[in-house]
Amino acid sequence: MSDYSESHGLGHEEQQQPESTELAPDLIVCVDCGGICHLLTRPYVEQDGSQGFRPGDIVAYRCEDCLDRWDIELE
Repeated sequence: MSDYSESHGLGHEEQQQPESTELAPDLIVCVDCGGICHLLTRPYVEQDGSQGFRPGDIVAYRCEDCLDRWDIELE
């Protein structure tokens, strides 16, 4: 009996989902004033369609209340 993926030419590699990458939160709380900080940095978009950030990447946020900028290194 033939497996569906083999009979339809779908190899093991093609069935795997793209490796997920870490996404930075869109919003964080401002340490200075308690306002809302918005993510300024755009995620990488890989050739396989996955997107996100990697540990060690620096992302920038701007507070909508006090306008402070926060640069954060992702873990």
